Amino acid sequence: MNNLANIKLIVTDLDGTVLEHGQLANDIDQEVLLKAAKQNIAVTIATGQSWHSAKPRADFFDIKDHLDLVIVANGAMISKASKYEPLYHSAIDAVIVKKVFEKMTTMDICVLAFYLKNQHVYWNGVPLRAESLIERNWIDKFIVEDLSNQDNFEYKDVIQMMIFVPEEQENEFNSWLKTEGLYNYINSMKSNIESMPIYEFINVEASKGNAIKKLAKMINVDINEIVIFGDNMNDISMFTEIPNSVAMGNAVEPIKEIAKYITDTNKNAGVGKFITQHILKKEK
Repeated sequence: MNNLANIKLIVTDLDGTVLEHGQLANDIDQEVLLKAAKQNIAVTIATGQSWHSAKPRADFFDIKDHLDLVIVANGAMISKASKYEPLYHSAIDAVIVKKVFEKMTTMDICVLAFYLKNQHVYWNGVPLRAESLIERNWIDKFIVEDLSNQDNFEYKDVIQMMIFVPEEQENEFNSWLKTEGLYNYINSMKSNIESMPIYEFINVEASKGNAIKKLAKMINVDINEIVIFGDNMNDISMFTEIPNSVAMGNAVEPIKEIAKYITDTNKNAGVGKFITQHILKKEK
């Protein structure tokens, strides 16, 4: 593992990697990542969350105080960590967004679209039926703009769409996506963490892997001087684009199969253990 001796950038996923249900997964990772930053190794996160949700998690690792850049929306945006200031974004074509909104409204399926105005989302007017999110008042942290009565709306600068699809409508939903050929224009990620399936769409050219390469150019770091950590399918582009890839012990099998290295689980401080053993300079 000699090629890990000159790492200049550490990029980690959040939940399932250094977090567990939004909180620190162990007592070691935070200390180790802060130690890496003190050794002039840039540390940041790459998450599927919006900037507003990612900000307090980035603060766990004082990212605002050193690198001050975070990757959010599964790679569709790079923003400063200290304040909402997008330095890069990849928007979904407005024609595609409009088509999705119209079809989901017809199917009585809730869709939210995050765009460049911080904490603001477009909504098609169909009630959110994900009980787990309703119980947590999840939607209340956003400023929701109801577009159900607006004709000829221009869906500009949409970074990410979330579609809350009841299980009994999934087959119809997926069939429509394929029939319309939308996979030529969007990347789709499905999550079953909540009480109903949630599909997230971003521009087909956006991914965590591509965003990391863009960030590396911003800070003048070579791709071989980067190490990434992840656990789930929305991390797969990091593992295909970045040579030094580390899968968590709790990662899904497709991630483990393509990872260069495998570490311990998130609860057992896999990130901290790997960095301590292979990347940090030994204290004299």
